[in-house]
Amino acid sequence: MHDKYVTGRAADGATIADEATVEVRCLGDFSVTLDGRPVLKWRAGKARHLFQYLVMNRGRLMLREHLYEALWPGNEWSPGSSSLKVAMHALRQVLRTEEDRAGQAAVTIEYRDHGYILHADRVWVDAEEMEHHLERGALVERHGDSTSAADHYRRSVALYRGEFLPGETTDWVTEQRQWTRSTVLRALHRLRELALHDAEHAAATEYCRQILDVDPYQEEAYQTLMYVHGTRGELGSVKSWHDVCARRLSQGLDAQPAPRTRRLLDDALHGRLAQRM
Repeated sequence: MHDKYVTGRAADGATIADEATVEVRCLGDFSVTLDGRPVLKWRAGKARHLFQYLVMNRGRLMLREHLYEALWPGNEWSPGSSSLKVAMHALRQVLRTEEDRAGQAAVTIEYRDHGYILHADRVWVDAEEMEHHLERGALVERHGDSTSAADHYRRSVALYRGEFLPGETTDWVTEQRQWTRSTVLRALHRLRELALHDAEHAAATEYCRQILDVDPYQEEAYQTLMYVHGTRGELGSVKSWHDVCARRLSQGLDAQPAPRTRRLLDDALHGRLAQRM
């Protein structure tokens, strides 16, 4: 894990967003809070997008050509272009306004070696915190503490209020969006599996619903729903979830259900799942 994940977090891994100097939320609606004060007005142009990119890469030297590529993908970069300077000036104006209000600089941007470095102490970013809780959960689960693991997984899921920077279409955002989606899905699948292990079927079906809200092609979620309804003898629901799965896989991925999905349907229809209760 990169060192930047350590800032804004207690030594035991607890979330301390309320103690962070800089709080950034990228999942769902984007928001920034500096020293407890929300940034309500971003100047026109690329200032906000520039901040988003720099804060996700804070502490690293980002060369001008890399910043230009991130903000204006597909356009050829020219050393004489003023677009990046304009965006940087606007961003610094926003940060300077917040600095005046707070009496100190929560965020600074340094120019060095034909690039820029964003510096900020005690930073809390929801996307990073979500990943941290997933990793922490996996760690304690490997040590046999499934209760604490489930708590971390639930914290990870709770931070996912929507896609990473919705509405943005640049390559780096798209890549990070896919990563956050995979992170929340991993947490939800572990919660689903732990719930099944403990025969907490109501919780397992709720995790399946959340999984399918994020990705409607997760076949394991359909299999769990079919299994739970099959153990209850609810054959109509088993058939309905099988058909939904088959339709979505066919229409969205041009694929067919896995053999295990078809076996679950057959086992349910022949009463073999209800016998496991």
